[in-house]
Amino acid sequence: MPQSEPLLPTVTNTTDYTSLPIDPNLWSTAMQAICHRHGLPTDKLVRFGDGTDPADGSSVVFAAGDHLVIKLFPPYRKNLFEAELTVAEHIYGKLSVTTPEIYAHGRLDDWPYLIMSRVPGVYLAELWDTFDVKEQLRFITELAEVVAHLHALPTDNLPLLDHNWPRLVAHRIETCVQRHREQEVPAYWLQLIPAYLEYAAPLYPPIFTPAIVSGDIHQYHLLATHQNGRWQLTGLFDFDDALVGFQEYDLAAAGLFMMAGKPTLLRAFLLEYGYPKTDINEQLSHRFMAYTLLHRYRPFNWVRVDYANASCSTLEDVARTIYAL
Repeated sequence: MPQSEPLLPTVTNTTDYTSLPIDPNLWSTAMQAICHRHGLPTDKLVRFGDGTDPADGSSVVFAAGDHLVIKLFPPYRKNLFEAELTVAEHIYGKLSVTTPEIYAHGRLDDWPYLIMSRVPGVYLAELWDTFDVKEQLRFITELAEVVAHLHALPTDNLPLLDHNWPRLVAHRIETCVQRHREQEVPAYWLQLIPAYLEYAAPLYPPIFTPAIVSGDIHQYHLLATHQNGRWQLTGLFDFDDALVGFQEYDLAAAGLFMMAGKPTLLRAFLLEYGYPKTDINEQLSHRFMAYTLLHRYRPFNWVRVDYANASCSTLEDVARTIYAL
C-alpha cells in the first residue's frame, strides 16, 4: 500500500521553520489530523495569536474547544517538547495554581505534539496595568509563594531536562555578544557586555539546590479569575524552555516583566520568596541583569528601550534602573 503524503513540511533548523510559506490551511489541517487521531471534535479549532506568520513563536498552538489545547513543535526543537511534557506532568496538581494536565502526546510527520488541558482564566497581562500598587503588591506576594513552591519541588527524576547549569551558563556567556550582535545591538553596548558579566559574577554559588526554572514566569504566562469580588492568581502555563538550574534565572524574568523600576514590588517579591533582607542588594540586581543578558529570548534593544531610560549609559545603570532595590 503506498504511503500517504506527509501533511507537514520537513524542517531541520530555524531558518527552514521561519521561511515556511504562509499557508492559512497548513496548521489547521494538521490540527484536524491530530484531533481525528484522538477522537476529538474539530469544529472549534482556533489558533492562538494572529496566525499571519508561518510559525508564530517556537511552536504552533491551537485551542480545541474550551477545554483543550494542542501544541505542535518543529522536529528540530524536540527538546522543547520534552521539557514541556516533563515539567507539566511533574508539577500537575502540586502547586496552589492550576497548571496544564497532559492528556496525550505523539508525533505527526515527525513533528511532536501535546494535547493538554486549557487552564481557565484571563491573561494577567490584560489586567496588570489596570491594578493599583496595592493590588499589584498582593499579586506579587502570591506569585512569590507559587514560584518558591515550584522551586522546592524535587528535580532528581527529570532526565529529559538539561541539568548541567555550569555548562549552560558558560555557553550562554561565550555566545552572549554574538547573539546580541545578531539582534543588531549597537557596538557601544556590545563592548560593555564581557566586562559586565565578569563584574556580576559569580552568577550562582558553588553549591546550590537545583530547581525547575523556566525563565518565563511573567504576566503573559499567568492567568487570573475573578473570585469573591476580586481578581485572584489561579493559573500558570508554558514550560517548554524549562531547565534544572539556579532559581534567580526565574526571578530575573518575573522582575523584568512585572516589577521593572518598582523597588517596592521587587523587594516584596524577594522577601516573600524567602530572601533575607541582607541579600537584597545591588549585587543581586546585577545578577538579575546578567541573567537577562544571557536569556536567549531577551533582545537587549527591547529591554533597554522598554524598561530602562535614555539616560542609562552603562549596563550598571540599566541594572540599577530595571532591577532597582
